Amino acid sequence: MKLIIEQWRKYLNEKEVTDAEEEELKKIKGELEGASKMHKGQADRIEKIVNEEEKCWDGYKPGAKTGVETKIGKSGKRVNNCEPINEEEFYEVDALDENEEYCPVCAQMEEAKKKKKKKKKACKPTKGKRFAKRVDGKCVSHGQAGKAKDGGDRISPGTEKADAYCARSAGIKKCKNPPCANTLSRKKWRCKGKKSMRS
Repeated sequence: MKLIIEQWRKYLNEKEVTDAEEEELKKIKGELEGASKMHKGQADRIEKIVNEEEKCWDGYKPGAKTGVETKIGKSGKRVNNCEPINEEEFYEVDALDENEEYCPVCAQMEEAKKKKKKKKKACKPTKGKRFAKRVDGKCVSHGQAGKAKDGGDRISPGTEKADAYCARSAGIKKCKNPPCANTLSRKKWRCKGKKSMRS
């Protein structure tokens, strides 16, 4: 900005300027100097906003769990989304000596992680099915949902209806990866061959 002003002064010295023009130039010079100060102030404020991070508390980090680093706060402004840091990620163990390879605490943590992964949710029967059972990690749904005409249970082993079901289902080919839905249903109906046993 100073360079521009110096060049104007040099220009003014070379050329004759009227009093009106000189007043106008002084006015423009003042405006330019004011604008220069204003831009410097704006740049300082921007730098302050960019560099001034609202830090999170100890043990917290922006977006530690969800990955979303900012959110809209109560005031309506964007603020850091401080979330607790997963302690397992930063767990440190002091070795007993320099050549220690086995860490008992680390081994316990690994076992705990494996146990957490193995637990699966309970199976829910698919639409129109009454039962569900987990077989080799997959959910197998079987049995017709709902009640019988008289309001009782649909599955009633040892009856004519059960014998008819057992006779029908006995002809179904065995599945490649037992137990399949047919095998599980036959168990509920207590089928032995083409007959259903009461107990």
